[in-house]
Amino acid sequence: MKITYLIHSSFALEIEDKVFLFDYPSERYISERLKETISKIVKDSDLYVFISHSHPDHYNPKIFELYDIAKKAVFVLSDDINLKSEDRKGKIKVVEPDKKYQVDGISINTFKSNDEGVAFLIEISDTKIYYGGDLAKWDWPEFSEEERMSKVNVFDDVLDELKDLDIDIAFSNMDERLESWAGPVDFIKTVRPDLFIPIHTFGNEEWIDDLLEVDLPEEVGIFNYHDTGDTLEI
Repeated sequence: MKITYLIHSSFALEIEDKVFLFDYPSERYISERLKETISKIVKDSDLYVFISHSHPDHYNPKIFELYDIAKKAVFVLSDDINLKSEDRKGKIKVVEPDKKYQVDGISINTFKSNDEGVAFLIEISDTKIYYGGDLAKWDWPEFSEEERMSKVNVFDDVLDELKDLDIDIAFSNMDERLESWAGPVDFIKTVRPDLFIPIHTFGNEEWIDDLLEVDLPEEVGIFNYHDTGDTLEI
């Protein structure tokens, strides 16, 4: 298995003969180097694209152009995404929150996000992969107490569901604009995945160095990436 950091919340995971691509963002985030990195990974692959929601830092309608370079392409999209007919290429699976799906032998469970769209729990060949999208501990100080607790409770409830599932790989938010960093410490201590991958850094990859200074369970690995194209092989 090979994991490649692309940008912000976008990652590629190569497992067996498949490529999973998560949350490909809009043009403002995309460099020529990033395009080249993605093209190299996707070319002639069995590609599965997972888009958690419609925010432009997570979804780019041009994602369907990857159909032209992959061997096959399946797009698993949250139902809040407004698909235009001219965008569509490949097989498209639209998913709703809190549902279960099967796509080419891949099991997909969705969780309703406390922001927009869904989070994914994907199982393939006994490997469980969680990808949170914008589901995080959004305890912004400008929220009312009621709104803040509502957001936090949704996040905590999902952690409770995940903690007994033996998650192998977990992608979840880290955002140092919040005092809680959007919940990575809570996630790691509660769920204890084999590997934790911080997402949603807006290119502030140095935040991960701060996470590594926290007293965390030793059995949880952390992907400490720093730049587009950084990889971790398992």
